[in-house]
Amino acid sequence: MMPSKRSVIGVAVLCVAAVPVGCHHPGTTHGSARHGHSSGHGGGQHGHGRDLDSYIAAMESPERAIWQKPDEVLAALELSPGERVADIGAGPGYFTLPIAKAVGPGGKVWAVDIEQKMLDHLRQRADAGDVHNIDYLLVPEDDPSLPKGSVDTIIIVDTYHHFADRPAYVAKLRAALAPGGRLVNIDFIPKPREERGFGPPLRMQLSRETVDAEMAAAGLYPKAAHTFLPEQYFVEYILEGD
Repeated sequence: MMPSKRSVIGVAVLCVAAVPVGCHHPGTTHGSARHGHSSGHGGGQHGHGRDLDSYIAAMESPERAIWQKPDEVLAALELSPGERVADIGAGPGYFTLPIAKAVGPGGKVWAVDIEQKMLDHLRQRADAGDVHNIDYLLVPEDDPSLPKGSVDTIIIVDTYHHFADRPAYVAKLRAALAPGGRLVNIDFIPKPREERGFGPPLRMQLSRETVDAEMAAAGLYPKAAHTFLPEQYFVEYILEGD
């Protein structure tokens, strides 16, 4: 039987998170040839029980931290108390929870994902950590469903290459930005999977130049680019004129 879109995404994301050299999946990637935005950062249906537990453990593994450098990423973002942040493809909360803590009780975080199981797990983790400034958004694959003009920072990690219609999706993200807001994209520097040992296949990887052009089409332009991630580009975009 053909695997569902979301189950394919889940298997593929596990390949990225666990960083195994020999991980394979049924014909797609750490996303799929066109599917939604369950991300390498989070999201994606990965069954339940031990499958889900294994997936989440892989997402939180020390091996991922070696190349994802979450502490350095958060430091570079310089989030402020009271800031409103949307985490696209939040998954089990790899970035969502530290972001929520950084913006404090006066801030707000939208955890956006297409998989209810991931959001449920994230909610449990947040409640256990006494974190109560997160809104959990279960969304369709083609719409982040964010309130217009209300988000100071939108962050997308290992997820942008999943969007089926990237220009349309970026336009919706742009509409959600508050005046002076920014969109942050972190994704893989194109490299053969055989060389890196993990991540999406080369045919799905996007150059930064491609992403810059697609952002520009929506009126978003680079404000800052951080170069400390060994496998990814990390770019902050702002609206033209900001």
